Parts: sequence; structure tokens; C-alpha cells
Amino acid sequence: MRQALSYAEREQRKRTILSYALALGIYGLLFGAAFLFDLLKPQNLDFSNKTLIVNIQGPVANDVGKGSPMEKKAPELVAEKPAPPPQPAPKSQTQTATKPAPTAPAPTSAAQPAPSAPSAPAPEKVASAALPPVSAPQEAVTPWTPGERGPGSRVSSSESSVLSPGEGQVPWGTGEAVRITKAEKGNTVETTLGGSSETVGQSLYVPIYLNMPLPSVVPVELFNAIPNEIIPPNTLVASAESRKRAFLNYYTRSGDSYRLTNPVPLEVREKLWEMLEDAGYNVEQADYKAGRTLNPIVIGFSITKDRQLRGVELLQSSGDSDIDAAVLYGFKRASFWNKSGETIQGRFVYRF
Repeated sequence: MRQALSYAEREQRKRTILSYALALGIYGLLFGAAFLFDLLKPQNLDFSNKTLIVNIQGPVANDVGKGSPMEKKAPELVAEKPAPPPQPAPKSQTQTATKPAPTAPAPTSAAQPAPSAPSAPAPEKVASAALPPVSAPQEAVTPWTPGERGPGSRVSSSESSVLSPGEGQVPWGTGEAVRITKAEKGNTVETTLGGSSETVGQSLYVPIYLNMPLPSVVPVELFNAIPNEIIPPNTLVASAESRKRAFLNYYTRSGDSYRLTNPVPLEVREKLWEMLEDAGYNVEQADYKAGRTLNPIVIGFSITKDRQLRGVELLQSSGDSDIDAAVLYGFKRASFWNKSGETIQGRFVYRF
């Protein structure tokens, strides 16, 4: 037989069971609270270095634009609308022409005005019947026609047109506009294409900040921190020593820093920027834009039906020719696709 527990032992056993139950209850509450917090916590979406495509309905404008292919309006519908307004103006002219007509035969006899009365409305009918074909060619002059770009038309905030190289403002027509926006290292990128998202888009984008002018002075600590170049998970591409030797082809040590002594070609800048960024350099506060006010760079271009980038033209400068050349070089490395069957106009804006 089991020996009966004493009062002290029974109380100790109760306290032990109670403590375990409280501990398990607390752990259960904490776990439940953590689960609910993770379930109800709003997720922060980071759109940096991601391509966003937004379709913006273009205005219903003239059908001579360079937008996506749409069915053109029937010419008779356009001719019927302007026909009524011009009618009152010619009627006044015909009435003035017919009024002096009966004054001439008035002195001859009183019987002659009877045949002259039906003859007066006859020219009015002929004139009114001739008005619609006269108004049709006048309407053809009103639509937009491309011309030379004036000195003040290089930049525009109009959402219904795009700057076409050599043609100035080109309306989107009756199609839609595709707008692609990106954010990179403190700068913003906006690409606008005259077409729908099903017919035109961007297939490759190369970060443009990797082509910008390099800093003129680099601290020794930053140079010493250049690590190995590794492709995840653990593929060694270049050692830290080899990267530093390539860096010294353009920088020379001067005291406690390295100074840029040789110009860096555009095709080499990407590698040097990657070294500095891997070492901890803050690209968002790069020297090329520190303490400066740079204008947005605007580039006009065309995408042919065989996906070729053509007509790349600098429409607005940042104010620095070296930065302009870097943005143009980086933009030309991108590629686009075009299924519209015609040449699509586009505009590229890079803001600092």
C-alpha cells in the first residue's frame, strides 16, 4: 500500500502543479499573441528596384497621334458635325445677293416679279447644298500635324502627348499610355511609352546610377573594406586583392585618402561602383549630386516594330555634360518589346 502523504507534502504538490499550469498558460498566451500580431500586422511593400506598369487612359484626341493602333473614325462622321455651323454664314451672303436681284427688273413691269420670286430661292438651295463639301476640307486643317520643335517645347508636363525627336509634341491619339516608374539609390526613373501594356513594354533595365561619375576622394578605410566579389551563395568571382588592384588603376593614395587621378571610362564605372558599394559607400549621397541642384534629364526615343531603339535624343540636360553622358549610356543599355506593328514614341525622365 502507498503511504499517505503528509499535509506539507500535499501542499507542496499542489503548488508544483499550480506553477506548471501557470507557466504553460503564460507560454500559450504569448504564443497566441505573437501569432495574432504576425497575422494582423500590415506588410510593408518595398517597390524599390521593381518595375511598376500603370495603364493610363489617354485622351480621345486626333487620330494622327503615335499611340497604339486603334480604329479610326469614319470620315463622314467628322464631316457631318461641322456642317450645321457654317450654314447660317453663307445664307446671309446669298440673301444679300438675291435682294439686289429683284430691284433691277422692278421698273420694267409689275407682271415680271412673279417669275423672279421662284428664281430667288433656287440659288439659296444650290448654295446650301454646296456647304457640306466646302466645310469638309476646312475640318482637315484643324487636327494636329507634326512640325519643327520650338525652343520652348523641349519639356512638357502634358499627360496626353510625348516628345518625339524632331517632331516636338506628339499626341497619344486614342490609345493608352504605359508608364514604368522605378526608384534607385535616391533617384527616380520614369519611362512613358505611347501604347497599351499588351503591345509595348520594357524587357531589360540596367541601373543607371552605376554609370555616374565616381567620387573624387575615397577614404583609406573605405578602400581597405573592399571585400571579395561573391555570387550567392558562395561563388568567388574576384578576390579583394584583385579588386583593389583594379581600383588603383584610377585612384592614387594621398595621405589618408585615395584621389581620382585618371578618367574612368563609362564601361568601367560599374565595376568600381560595385566595389565602393560593397565596401559600405552611401550611393544615395554620392559626390556627383552632393550640394548641387541638377535638372531632370529628359530623353526622347522611338521603338521600331522590330524592337530596335532609335532616335535617342537628349531633350533636357541636367546641367552637367558628364552626368548627361552617363544617363544616355545607361539608358541605351535597356531593351524594349513592341507588338503594335508600328513605331512607338517614348519619353524617359531621370530625376535626382
